Amino acid sequence: MGKAQLAWDELNARQRTYMEVLYAEDQGLEEEQRRLGAQGRFTKNPAHVWRRIFLSGQYAPTPRALRARGVWESGAGSTLAALADRGLIELGTTDSGAPYALLTRAGRAAIRAGLGIVPTPRKEPWELSEWLWREMAKVARAGAEGLPTEELFGSAHLYLVAGYDMHRGNRPYLHVHEQTVTYTPRDFDGRPYTGRQASRAVRRYRFTEEGRAHYAEHVADYRAFYPDIEAPDAAPAVEG
Repeated sequence: MGKAQLAWDELNARQRTYMEVLYAEDQGLEEEQRRLGAQGRFTKNPAHVWRRIFLSGQYAPTPRALRARGVWESGAGSTLAALADRGLIELGTTDSGAPYALLTRAGRAAIRAGLGIVPTPRKEPWELSEWLWREMAKVARAGAEGLPTEELFGSAHLYLVAGYDMHRGNRPYLHVHEQTVTYTPRDFDGRPYTGRQASRAVRRYRFTEEGRAHYAEHVADYRAFYPDIEAPDAAPAVEG
C-alpha cells in the first residue's frame, strides 16, 4: 500500500468530507488559472497565494459546501487542525486576518489515491499552451512576410518574442522585423496628392531560427493536442 493511500485510509469520514470539499475548490482555482492564462491574463501571484481556500465569509464556497453537508458549524477548527497535523493541508491567515487553507502535495496525493483520481498529465517542458500555439500558428500562416504586430493576441509577445527575456516563461521564437515603406498620401476623398511622398515604419513578427526549429520539431505533436488550430507544415524560412 502506498503512502498516499495509507494517509487516506487513516482519515475518518468527517475528515474525508473536508478533504473532498477542499480538493474540489483547489481544482477549481487551478482551472481558473488555466482559463485566465488562455486569455493572456496571467497572475503574478505565486501558487501559494492563488491556491488559498478561504474559510470565512458569507459566500466562501468551502464553508458553504461543508455547511450543506452538516459538518461545518461544530468542530470545524479541530478537523482542520487534525488535517494540518497530518501534513495534508496548511493553515494561515492573510494580513487582514482572513483564515485560509492550502492543500499540500501530500494532501492532493492522498485524496487522489483514496478516490481513484488520475491526475492530469503534466505538460512537457517544451510544450506551449493552447493560446500561445494558436499565435505561433497564426504567424506561420502569415508566410514569409510576417504577421503585423497588432494582430498578435493580447500579451503573447511577452512569452514568444525575443527581447522579453526578463519575463518569466519567455521563449525567443519570434522577432520584430521593421521596414520603412513609401506611399502617396491621399486627401479625405481618397485622391492622391500630386508629387508628394510619405513614409512609415511597418513592424511584423517573423520566426527566429529557434522558433522555426521548435515549430518543425513539434508541429505534429501540436496538431494532435489542438486539432482545431490550423497549422502549416512548416514555418516560413527565417529572413533578416
